[in-house]
Amino acid sequence: MTAIQEQAIQLIQQLPDEKIQAIITLASDEINLINLQNTENSIRKKKALQTLENLNLIFPEEFDAEKELREAMEDKYGITY
Repeated sequence: MTAIQEQAIQLIQQLPDEKIQAIITLASDEINLINLQNTENSIRKKKALQTLENLNLIFPEEFDAEKELREAMEDKYGITY
């Protein structure tokens, strides 16, 4: 448990039950929102992958994807393998 979680528990323990219900509702809403965002991100990623798969790109035989990736990573981020 993180320090902030421990702090939250200590504060919640000092509240009366009727006030804790509001915190439970807020936490539940936040969890639902996070789950919804994760689902939407997953859907967007799947659609993007499907779009890429449908492009039906034809590369020359001598095309080296690994080499292209290495060069792009080095050019953009200075990362060398």
